Amino acid sequence: MKNKYDILIIGGVAAGTSAAASALRENPSLNVAIFQKEPYISYGGCGLPYVLNGKVKEVDDLFAFTSEKFQEKKGAEVYTNYETIDVDFEQKYVLVKGNMDRRKIFYDKLIISTGASPIIPKFDVWGQEGIFKMRNPSDDEEILKFIEKNKPSHATIIGGGFIGVEVAEVLIESGIKVTLIEAKENILGDIEPEIHDEFSEYMIKNGVDLKTESMVENILKKERFIVKTEKESIETDMIIISIGVKPNTDFLLNKNVNMLKNKAIIVDNYMRTNIEDVYAAGDCATAYNILSGEDEYIPLGTTSNKQGKLAGKNAVKGNVEEFKGVIGSLITKFLNMEYAKTGLTYEKAKELDYNVGSVYIKAKARAGYYENAGNISFKMIFDRSTGKILGGHFAGKEIHSRVNIIVSLIYSCGTVQELYNMDLPYSPPFSPVWDITLIAASKAMKKVK
Repeated sequence: MKNKYDILIIGGVAAGTSAAASALRENPSLNVAIFQKEPYISYGGCGLPYVLNGKVKEVDDLFAFTSEKFQEKKGAEVYTNYETIDVDFEQKYVLVKGNMDRRKIFYDKLIISTGASPIIPKFDVWGQEGIFKMRNPSDDEEILKFIEKNKPSHATIIGGGFIGVEVAEVLIESGIKVTLIEAKENILGDIEPEIHDEFSEYMIKNGVDLKTESMVENILKKERFIVKTEKESIETDMIIISIGVKPNTDFLLNKNVNMLKNKAIIVDNYMRTNIEDVYAAGDCATAYNILSGEDEYIPLGTTSNKQGKLAGKNAVKGNVEEFKGVIGSLITKFLNMEYAKTGLTYEKAKELDYNVGSVYIKAKARAGYYENAGNISFKMIFDRSTGKILGGHFAGKEIHSRVNIIVSLIYSCGTVQELYNMDLPYSPPFSPVWDITLIAASKAMKKVK
């Protein structure tokens, strides 16, 4: 371990490893090091739920690189089990501790990619066997061991975001009854009401005891866990908490780093912070939203990788490439029901003073006479003055390619007229003659003034 590095990176999952690899592609002679709090780096966090039902065979399959392999293939030094506890931007060093060691490491350029941690309410039972979070590979290992040992018949998931829904799926498939508790009116965050109703009804129909607008007040442990809400008490064998994440930036408090209220580091389109020679990327940082024009906190793996790559390149080359921004594209599923969104919701578009309009369409994913022609629901948000497409929200079957059409049009400032005129391919196994996106465009055109 050196006393000083050309580029020092704090955090080494998606953004940190991308930053290191990018920096060394630009200049292989640089001294680059990653200091990572966890014992592992470079893993696919989005695949964690699917280890529980065997869709991902082993936890180890989630790892792209071990520390040793990353150092061998990419050239950066990697130090795991090292936590950054302080930073001095004037003297340009970070203070790290780990492995019975505590030392200052100096830098020329610093990239902060410390990620985020699950929000865990102060329940007295936290830390006892049977109550878990879902954030890193060790969480999967603990849950799998518990299920194998205890054979639980019922699980309660607290939090109805993407992780909560995905964990509900894998537990239901594993034969475990599931109660999912969400404090807000909707699961899956900012979701259009028509799409929410369809998705939640499908979950209930397929075995999930879904409780929205229900706040967990406390959890007790007797023979089983007792989850107390303001409405009822629920007995359960195991609990998974997935109510959201918070940026790992506490070590930067009172350091004059510009942050959002939730402590996400504000970065510009070059991934620069307001501190000279300091960049940030990934789940600890903001992302520029093209449609709202605001720096927002949208922690996603795709964004982390892109931001990390740019942070590494710009730290070496001197701010030569910009991050183009995000529009909040998301996709998930529960059993055979898929859900995807991109862009703005109707209400957010109203807040931003668009002359907002919408159409809601239900249609078949394939030609109606073709086998397994599943259903799709699609709500499209657009500006009635210009026809500009602002958002798309889908539920049903085979929606991935359709949401990608809407993503492309939003990035190119496309209109409903341009969508209608698109020469989309047709064949009965893939779509009806009139794809649902074209039907929506046709109806939207009638509302554009």
